Amino acid sequence: MRPSIVLSTLAALILVSQGWAAEPEASSSPSSPSAVVRALQAAERRTSPSGTAQVRLLAQGQNAFLGRLEMKPHAKVPPHQDPTEEYIHVIEGSGTLWIDGTEHPIEAGSTVFMPAGAKVRFENGPERLVALQVFAGPGPAAKYDRWKHASD
Repeated sequence: MRPSIVLSTLAALILVSQGWAAEPEASSSPSSPSAVVRALQAAERRTSPSGTAQVRLLAQGQNAFLGRLEMKPHAKVPPHQDPTEEYIHVIEGSGTLWIDGTEHPIEAGSTVFMPAGAKVRFENGPERLVALQVFAGPGPAAKYDRWKHASD
């Protein structure tokens, strides 16, 4: 991913995560995804089958997915591999992330890059974790289709 795209994506993450947003705008091209700007509270929310995690679907286009992930204390993400790059920026909380067998402690302020195909797993610490998640390619976000819709 080009640095300018990463910076633009991070700027959008900050705007959306802070709830600084307006109503959706119409697309100028019928073949491309519609431009969307929404407040955090308006983002669709889904809960994991175990009930230990929630994701807010902030934005998704043809080339990326952006979500706000929240995990309960001591929640775990089992080992898995995604076919695209993934980025995580931790806003609150801490835990341990394993990437291809190497242990990485993470905490608020940590930013993580996971290459496509990396084997990853995560164990949350004793506090709630809040993170922004970006898939470089929206395909891996399809896993959230199996999560149940949540209400406030």
